[in-house]
Amino acid sequence: MNNVNGKRKFIGATNSVNSTNVGASQQKKPRNEDDEEMDTGPAFFDEMDFTDDLDMMDLMGDGPENLQTSVKWSRVDPPVIDPDTDALIFQQIDVENYIGQPFPGMPGALFGAVPIIRMFGITMEGNSVCCHVHGFCPYFYLAAPHSFEQSHCYLFREALDKKVLADMRSNKDNVQEAVLSVEIVERLNIYGYQGDRKQRYLKITLSLPKFVAAATRLLKREIIYADFDFQDCRAFENNIDFDIRFMVDTGVVGCNWIELPAGAWYLRGRHSKFLPESRCQLEVDVAFDKFISHEPEGEWSKVAPFRILSFDIECAGRRGIFPEPKMDPVIQIANMVIRQGDPEPFIRNVFTLKACASIVGSHVICFETETELLDKWSSFVREVDPDILTGYNINNFDIPYLLNRASHLKVKNFEFLGRVKNIRSVIK
Repeated sequence: MNNVNGKRKFIGATNSVNSTNVGASQQKKPRNEDDEEMDTGPAFFDEMDFTDDLDMMDLMGDGPENLQTSVKWSRVDPPVIDPDTDALIFQQIDVENYIGQPFPGMPGALFGAVPIIRMFGITMEGNSVCCHVHGFCPYFYLAAPHSFEQSHCYLFREALDKKVLADMRSNKDNVQEAVLSVEIVERLNIYGYQGDRKQRYLKITLSLPKFVAAATRLLKREIIYADFDFQDCRAFENNIDFDIRFMVDTGVVGCNWIELPAGAWYLRGRHSKFLPESRCQLEVDVAFDKFISHEPEGEWSKVAPFRILSFDIECAGRRGIFPEPKMDPVIQIANMVIRQGDPEPFIRNVFTLKACASIVGSHVICFETETELLDKWSSFVREVDPDILTGYNINNFDIPYLLNRASHLKVKNFEFLGRVKNIRSVIK
């Protein structure tokens, strides 16, 4: 299950949470993963080029507002902070990208669709952060043909740009420029022994990540610029994931601390030109070359108080039949929430259908209907705002079952479980 464009961390098949058995509950199927190696042959680039993710129009909706029903469940209020005089420091836990519109004053394209990096994280005070990083563009390298000079870059860029734009099946993002720049650079080739001699390459920068695959394919198969034959010129670093490329180039590593210096970032609010899109307490914008990525050493090896929600569901299955979302109700959802570094969970509860005997050390919350149970649990998740979801096999059973069951019962707003307010959580 992927929480598209609004991810929380999902860790399946790790911790198990035991809840009281009621009725004929069924055990979950064991997880069976067969990892396949990525095919990076020519067909791979064709598929990358023309296969989009889920249609964003189908994922968009009007997500519910966050409700604060319990001081115990909700995060502490963030401090008053001024971007002009205060730095913002947070530990990032997730990095993803999406296609959006240019942000005024930021580097990169000034019109059309642009790629934007989105980092989710937590401050040391426990406040959730959504950081939009602007201006970073995808690129790859192409071995420069013999006698190719700097004077050829402009005409080659124009020719490749026309080819890539003409190759698009549709232009729903209103892209007006696919190839942003071409420049000659010198780099060391690590394939085979090359000594310390640098070789010439063309660094081709594009406006959207999907154009990397398209440009690679076109250069290999078509005549782009009649003065030179690029079909025998090898492409380099053209199959690197855009998020990974961003992390490598900016020095971001898994779960390290990010610092936005005073005067270098913008805070979103109700009256700003760009409104908040997430459920995070602090939503900010920064240029890719303005933030500081701290190496996880010394002071920066500390860990923020991440909220970890561990949950487990129970279904009233039919005898001898594995539970099916269209047939078998969810009768219990047990939850524990702990802050990283704390010795004990600060939330222990069980959402249960109908009456249930008391459970020592846990708050039992009863509901008369399954629809109400699922509705209140989704509100609970949004209010707790966990950084990590975990549980036994939740990716393969619990989360898909809950989403499918809620869809079957037409539980309003259940699918808005992610941090991006108006994007549904879906199963991929």
